[in-house]
Amino acid sequence: GATLRSHQTVRQCHFVGMPRDIRGTAISYPFATLSPALTKVLRYGVVGVMGALVHMSTLFLLVELGVTGHVVATTIGFVLALLISYGVNRIWTFGYSGSYWASLIRYCVVSLIGLGLNILIITLFTDILGLWYGWGAFVAVGAVALNNFILNNAWTFTHKTSDTR
Repeated sequence: GATLRSHQTVRQCHFVGMPRDIRGTAISYPFATLSPALTKVLRYGVVGVMGALVHMSTLFLLVELGVTGHVVATTIGFVLALLISYGVNRIWTFGYSGSYWASLIRYCVVSLIGLGLNILIITLFTDILGLWYGWGAFVAVGAVALNNFILNNAWTFTHKTSDTR
């Protein structure tokens, strides 16, 4: 019947721009039959959820344990999420093979813009609206994710240089 051998399954999957070492991995397979644009958005979302978990966990842990205030805590969480997200997005989401350092710098610029937006939203919620910092953090994560995807897709991972380290 309808049983597929493993080599038939691999031939049916289409991985656009994916490095050879991660083609066909379990995490790539669910997106194998989608359009490249939709695949990129979904992968960015998966990485974003991972980054949000790192960011929010760090924020809540540092604030609730009394280690620091909400602005410093969200900054630390944001930086940790940035480092993890850069590596995964560069390879898995965008399949980028351009300059490592140039794209890292562009990614950091985009992320600093996002950090400013994040701090602005949390400050708005806490200092101006008098609400719990957590509500601001949840709103900020969504706004920053949208901002960063647009900028990273249009600028960070589109440049090609001769330095591919």
